Amino acid sequence: MTRTPWKARAVGIGIVGALTAALTACGGPGGVAAPTVPVPTNTMWTGTTQPDPVPEENVVLSVPEDMYRHDGAPTEWWWHIGTLRAGDRVFGFEINAASFTGQDFAMTQVSLSDIENQRHYQRTQVYGPSPLGVFDVANWAEGDPKKDWYARLGDPSWAVGGFSVTNAGTGYTKAPDVKIEGDGSDASAVAILDSDGGVSQIVLLKPGTGYSTTPTVTLTGGDGTGATAVAVRSYVSMTAPKADPTQNIAVQSLLVDNETLDEVEFDLTFSQQGRPFYVWGTGIEPSSTTQDLTKDNYYFSYTRLAASGTITIDGEEFAVEGTTWMDHEYGYFGGGTSDTRVRWLLQDMQLDNGYTISNAGIIGEGYKPEIGVSVDAYATLQDPDGNLYYVASTVTPVGELWTSPDSGNGYAQQFRVEIPSFDVDITVTTRLQNQEFAISGSPVYEGTAEPEGMMLGKPVSGDAWIEQAF
Repeated sequence: MTRTPWKARAVGIGIVGALTAALTACGGPGGVAAPTVPVPTNTMWTGTTQPDPVPEENVVLSVPEDMYRHDGAPTEWWWHIGTLRAGDRVFGFEINAASFTGQDFAMTQVSLSDIENQRHYQRTQVYGPSPLGVFDVANWAEGDPKKDWYARLGDPSWAVGGFSVTNAGTGYTKAPDVKIEGDGSDASAVAILDSDGGVSQIVLLKPGTGYSTTPTVTLTGGDGTGATAVAVRSYVSMTAPKADPTQNIAVQSLLVDNETLDEVEFDLTFSQQGRPFYVWGTGIEPSSTTQDLTKDNYYFSYTRLAASGTITIDGEEFAVEGTTWMDHEYGYFGGGTSDTRVRWLLQDMQLDNGYTISNAGIIGEGYKPEIGVSVDAYATLQDPDGNLYYVASTVTPVGELWTSPDSGNGYAQQFRVEIPSFDVDITVTTRLQNQEFAISGSPVYEGTAEPEGMMLGKPVSGDAWIEQAF
């Protein structure tokens, strides 16, 4: 399915120009600048023997400074994913806070996969920019490395933190008005239409004040009928101390499942063990020739996060622990139109031999997974000593496809990853079929998985993460 950015779907509701002007009016947000060191030559290794690691001096990023928000980056996110365990219970999770200033919005994506109960909870919440909206581009995340780091979207105190569309309705030629009524005041939002004349989502502008209970939401006008929605609480908060923001990263979030409205709360702490994982070995996309946040993609991860805390599902609390993963990616990440957006197949792996691997195949418009048909890919590997390698690979959908009842997309449930230079032949298998963020117009599959196979002549297993965005 072709992704249509929410701003494009807002045409006809009279706010697109206002939102763009509002974002511009915020002025310079400050934050960390692009690196100034020369961009190193970084050729992907395509041989069948193990290469030398990428030299550490070729890394263009600097941690902890680059953990902070960047000045002028059109996209930026902090993305926590992984597998957590409470005894024999296994949970996959994602908590993502992201800004898309190049497309005039911010969003959170939060999910939980409860493997034992075969349940997937998910929510995507979109925020409009200030002053009309609640997304403050200059202050949503800390940009000063002299201060404690944070990234926040939503707030635990808001009774109106987001919305679930419970019926899309039909026949809308323009977005209906969103009326919010309760014992508080000043909450506001805008409805977004899908290509079929229904309401696909509601963008929070202002949470209002004084609501002691959840207000009602009514959608009126727009020439259509039948659309209904409810207000929900929703937030993501991430913090870390300035002394070392790789340690004691505290993440709290409330997920209200978009469909069932069941609540999941996260209260987790993460601390990186060892050297950061610089994607491509350098932290900058290899085709780059200059340092420019508006043109280049920058990317590093913490792939060995010692994680602990609690997950609470409808009031039942689980003490969890594990080794998880965080991505901080920023700069240029494609455009907002169908022919410019990025599409990918991703397999992140944490293996029991001490290696971590991020394997990605970049795919074109119109791609759909076909069993047995390989995609050329690239892999960044980190060995137990922290050395990084950037090498050629392939990824092949195997097994069967699962067809989403929401989007109609067919998603692979297994991927075979082959990396000749490290003698890697690993099959990555999802732990739960339905792990889709069922976003109207832009669905994406992201979820916990299990790797098993061979590497460097020995059997390996561990935890993994699969993404499919096409």
